[in-house]
Amino acid sequence: MTIKLQFAAVSDTGKVRNNNEDSYLLAPELELAMVADGMGGHKSGEVASSLAVKVTRDKYFSMNSTGMKPAPYNDKFSLEANQLGFAVQLANSVIYEAGNSGAENKGMGTTLSAALLNKSRLCIAHIGDSRIYLVRAGSIRQLTEDHSLVMEHVRKGLLTKEQAETSPLQNILTRALGAQKTPAVDLVETELAEGDRLLLCTDGLFKAVKEAELLETLKIQPNDQKACESLVTAANANGGPDNVTVVIGSVSRKTLKENIKDMFKK
Repeated sequence: MTIKLQFAAVSDTGKVRNNNEDSYLLAPELELAMVADGMGGHKSGEVASSLAVKVTRDKYFSMNSTGMKPAPYNDKFSLEANQLGFAVQLANSVIYEAGNSGAENKGMGTTLSAALLNKSRLCIAHIGDSRIYLVRAGSIRQLTEDHSLVMEHVRKGLLTKEQAETSPLQNILTRALGAQKTPAVDLVETELAEGDRLLLCTDGLFKAVKEAELLETLKIQPNDQKACESLVTAANANGGPDNVTVVIGSVSRKTLKENIKDMFKK
């Protein structure tokens, strides 16, 4: 069975911030989606997050088109996952250089979570505390790991997940693009099946809306665009403390016509 992954997205400033430092990118021709949450003074966060998604998309596209094998190469993952990870590293270099080239962008950085369909597998490249969830058979599972101080404390057993949600340290990241020359970028691969849905989001969503409500919204709203809108509305109804960006993707079976079209592409 061949599957396809189609995305919808909504981004909103929220109720507290003056400008939106989140960015997202949907590249349906690559079956690729990304969210990024920028940080930095003035408008540096917007610059960092928009650079992250654009450079990653463009570099992945060029590498994938030529079949280029990046170095270093992690044999645990597919060529496509390695290419995506390498593209994120290149985005980091661009942001790092921009952040060190002038006072106006000094210290800028961003999270980045990218999801790519490769045949029947999902490839993820991730850094920071934006999240990617998999919704399957009535349950929700976080596929990414938050690179934040509080979640490090949770993993070490120093805090409970509930304590982490109210900790004053919850905005401190341990990893982000632009913060250092070559940060570690997490790669994840998992099999997808027809009927699966993906939720990509910045922390403006999951810090305002509980996981159970995220799942309930996706259960009752099968339309991805409307589900995105409902989740953003819910985040703003709970105070909208931050910019909020939501991307939802649904996995479905390709039609015979689409399969034939794919054959002629090769």
